[in-house]
Amino acid sequence: MPKAKATDKWTKPGARKYKPLAMNKKTFYLLSFMCAMQCALAQNPSLESLAATVQSLPNDTAKLRQLDDLANHYGAVDLKQSLVFHHRAHVLAKQLDATEWLPKIEMSIGRTNANLSRPDSALHWFRLAQQGFEANGDQKGLANLFTKFRWVHNYLGEYEKALEYAFKALAIYQALKDEPGAAIAYSYIGEILYSQQKYQASADYAQNGYDIQKRLGLKDDLAYSCQNLGDAWLQIKDYDKALAFQNEGLALRRALKNDVDIALSLNSRGNVLKYMKRYPEALADYQESLRLARQTSFQPLVSTCVSNTGHVYSLLKQYREALPYHLETRQRLLETGEMFDVPENCHLLAEAYAGIGKYDSAYHFQKLHSEIKDSLLTEETSARMSELQTKYETAQKEAKIAMQAEKLNEQRIVIWAIVAVLVVALIAGTLLWRLSNQLRKRNEEKEFLIKEIHHRVKNNLQVLSSLLHLQSRHIKDETALDAVREGQNRVDAMGLIHQKLYMGDNLAAVEMRDYLHNLGDTLLDSFGMDDDRVKIIYHLQPLHLDVDTAIPLGLIINELVTNSLKYAFPDGRQGIIELSLWKNETGQLCLKVADNGVGKSGALQLKGSTSFGTNLVEILSKKLKGKPEVTDGQGYSTLIKFENYKSV
Repeated sequence: MPKAKATDKWTKPGARKYKPLAMNKKTFYLLSFMCAMQCALAQNPSLESLAATVQSLPNDTAKLRQLDDLANHYGAVDLKQSLVFHHRAHVLAKQLDATEWLPKIEMSIGRTNANLSRPDSALHWFRLAQQGFEANGDQKGLANLFTKFRWVHNYLGEYEKALEYAFKALAIYQALKDEPGAAIAYSYIGEILYSQQKYQASADYAQNGYDIQKRLGLKDDLAYSCQNLGDAWLQIKDYDKALAFQNEGLALRRALKNDVDIALSLNSRGNVLKYMKRYPEALADYQESLRLARQTSFQPLVSTCVSNTGHVYSLLKQYREALPYHLETRQRLLETGEMFDVPENCHLLAEAYAGIGKYDSAYHFQKLHSEIKDSLLTEETSARMSELQTKYETAQKEAKIAMQAEKLNEQRIVIWAIVAVLVVALIAGTLLWRLSNQLRKRNEEKEFLIKEIHHRVKNNLQVLSSLLHLQSRHIKDETALDAVREGQNRVDAMGLIHQKLYMGDNLAAVEMRDYLHNLGDTLLDSFGMDDDRVKIIYHLQPLHLDVDTAIPLGLIINELVTNSLKYAFPDGRQGIIELSLWKNETGQLCLKVADNGVGKSGALQLKGSTSFGTNLVEILSKKLKGKPEVTDGQGYSTLIKFENYKSV
């Protein structure tokens, strides 16, 4: 909703300046419409059954239209429920590829978010709607949308952007020769200029809208323009013009019989009459406006009329009548947190209490007013303060007794509040405990399922390994046999990973020390070297790596250790393979596999081998952002430093 207009100022002869409350007329106009719709819908208790009926309809454009209508009806009574049905309509429009409907629904969603004071969400949906209207070439829809953009930016205080969108809407309406649209655009421009305190310009644009509406007989819009013009001319201090426009607008609204709009016009006319010092007439307008506002539960206007009524009573020096209104205003200001008007309210309360002889209360509120305003007192006010303070000290004992009684009541309230908080905390604790138990059970179920998956993957890999082993029994060619055995070892290396995952406590990480010991034993057994002819010595830091790191790392180690077992120790030679895994000081994961065998030059079998294993190491190392560094001399060693890994 747009921000309220700058409040009027009233100068009482020989006294301080007052400012009667005046709300933004577009805000009142919108709320008036919502109140009227609420009254109409109160007579239709079948909205819920209608919603159920609409949901049962087949998904076609007829259902889309019904959802949109239902959302608009709910907009008058429940904005959040309205948003739910508009979102359902949006989903259905996408399913049906109803490009003509989509921007209209998106604009409605944005408008509802604006009414819920969610300007960012409103602008998001308006931008989506703009794309749709532009794609469809719907200029009238685009103009209507620009007035909504104007609304949000005016609410945010971004008046230049608001003006830009209002002028865009005006240009489109003029190009389409849409006079009602152009008239309301003029009114919107006047409203923004009023917010900028450019009152003459505001009156000029509002007059343009008024002239068109008058000629076309658009009574509802004309009444709105009359109120805007009256407000603008009041600020320009042309009271006769202001009163004439307010009288015209009030007459139109009385003919239309809309109590909320009548109340708005009465309050605005009361402001003009107050400026003209016609206090009894102003009081009559404010009281009738207040009665209608209370009758329609229009709370923003109730607050405004209560303040204005109390103010007029004070101007008439009828302080006993003014006091209840000032106290109600104070209560409403404290509830809403609108501290801007609190100092003035304190001053009026002090004046009213002094007028009825309650000087202790008068002194209290005058002092509070002084503290809030944080300004020096004038000589006249200082003298009045001294007089009030003398009377206050006389009544101080009675006030102290009353204060003690009040403190006792407050303590009782605090005790009951503490009891209530404890009860709420107990209920919340019980709910949290139940929720925690539910989450724990769900986590246990998920862990079980994940372990079962790893178990089945391991079993499948074991089956594959067994098939390769059976196949190897029928292969006579040594080169082919070596290839099958190497494939079997690679499958076993991956199977070990999944075995560690489902047997361990951490389903997302592999403990590398235990895994590499098992992998080494498996490889020694595979090559028939479990007779201590060749030993594997491990230098391993405690590391837990995630699956995406552990599997390629396990395959790399499998290839390097297999290489040493096949070629480093020919003719029954004894030897040692050192397997090291650690993190260096720069955070890199380092792997080193070294043997004290015959080296590359002495490994005669290499001449007949393929380079598949070497290529595999290169590929897997690149995946982990590592590059093998080979040292060949007294034995053979490979060092790889990995940068792309994840420890858990």
